[in-house]
Amino acid sequence: MDKQIVYDAIVVGTGITGGWATKELCEQGLKTLVLDRGRMVRHIEDYKTMNDDSWDYPFRGELSRMEKEKFNRQNKSGWGPSENVKHFFANSLDYPYLETKPFSWVRGYHVGGRSLT
Repeated sequence: MDKQIVYDAIVVGTGITGGWATKELCEQGLKTLVLDRGRMVRHIEDYKTMNDDSWDYPFRGELSRMEKEKFNRQNKSGWGPSENVKHFFANSLDYPYLETKPFSWVRGYHVGGRSLT
């Protein structure tokens, strides 16, 4: 890359707040770079479980004890996933962090943030 690009603003994350900030900055004429990570969620196509009922799953949609451990950070915060949306959340065991004081980080690895879950 020989060309240097200069931006007026950089927004990290495309959740509700990041998306709104981007909209406002662009409407004001600022050259804005938006950064996010994860896969794009294709509406309808990626919501394969949207018409499922809780009784379609073992434990009525609740995760098994072993599955709950994979999402221990999310469960601690009250944002723990159910069986039908767990595919949107990051496995806490794969992405651990040292907690020196209480901190709950609900992570999903998809563009659009928690507004999609």
